[in-house]
Amino acid sequence: MKITKNRNFVGTTPMGTELSILNYELDSETPGKHVYIQSGIHGGEITQWIIHELFLFLKKNLRQGKVTLVPCANPVSWTQRAYYSTNGKFDFYMGKDWNRNFPGNPEGSMGERIAAVLFANAKKSDFALDLHTSRESIPFGIYSRSDYEDVLKIIGIGYNQFIDMKNSPAYANTMNAGLDAAGVRNLCIECGSHDAYEPQNVREVVNGLKRLFASFDMIDSGLTEPAPAEIKTFAKTVKYTAPVGCLLRLAKPLGARIKKGDDLFYCFDNNDLGSVLAVQSKHDGVLFKASPTHIYWSGDDVVQLLLDEDTKALTTAA
Repeated sequence: MKITKNRNFVGTTPMGTELSILNYELDSETPGKHVYIQSGIHGGEITQWIIHELFLFLKKNLRQGKVTLVPCANPVSWTQRAYYSTNGKFDFYMGKDWNRNFPGNPEGSMGERIAAVLFANAKKSDFALDLHTSRESIPFGIYSRSDYEDVLKIIGIGYNQFIDMKNSPAYANTMNAGLDAAGVRNLCIECGSHDAYEPQNVREVVNGLKRLFASFDMIDSGLTEPAPAEIKTFAKTVKYTAPVGCLLRLAKPLGARIKKGDDLFYCFDNNDLGSVLAVQSKHDGVLFKASPTHIYWSGDDVVQLLLDEDTKALTTAA
């Protein structure tokens, strides 16, 4: 086993401090697949727990091929901190989502320079994964082509969202869309909630990635846990917003089954002290995402449901 640390220079701060992206290359020194996994393009989206566990596991068990791990893909977004909150989804200077700069430009903006370094490494792989978190959420995969469903079934994350990135301008410059265009198979995984440590979610994602490595003959299949018998895919979601500025509490936990007419959340409005407004669901589905706050302005996103009418079950190899 050969383990190499690489630092790729991306630029300097106004005070001259060098910025670089660190990756770890674990090479079994036996020919096989090359898997690339990056974490932390958005500051505050802590998926490094997963990278840490994979590093320790692969260090002992990688028998074939090579894995590149990037624990912190963006050295700038993690510095965007206000009090105890790391606000790293958007570039404060450009006003742009950090994951909308791919395939990048080594002579462009800082976001484009970072993207160029990441993309240059990712496109050398046979399979690439971009790990994120999503507000408060259960883990779910995001895939951009129907022929990636075979990999979804191997990994076995319970819910998986299809987004047609090729024909969706909002996603045109994501890492995943760029890799599709470059002919590299890939997935995005939303690994749970923002700025959180959720052991059950870490375990679900790590076990799924071990199954992926086993499917590529990179590790012994005896080191994996079985995938669930069934996973689900969806494309349609619906948002529910705050009807008034208020303090708010959810009525259901993440992952809950929702029926039309169920209470989704409760609004506590200071203009009508002592009253509570219950907002009810107009759909059947699953509560898979919520905003990580109790403080809402009128019209703020509160929760998202994936819809039963759009959900498709896939039987896994298990």
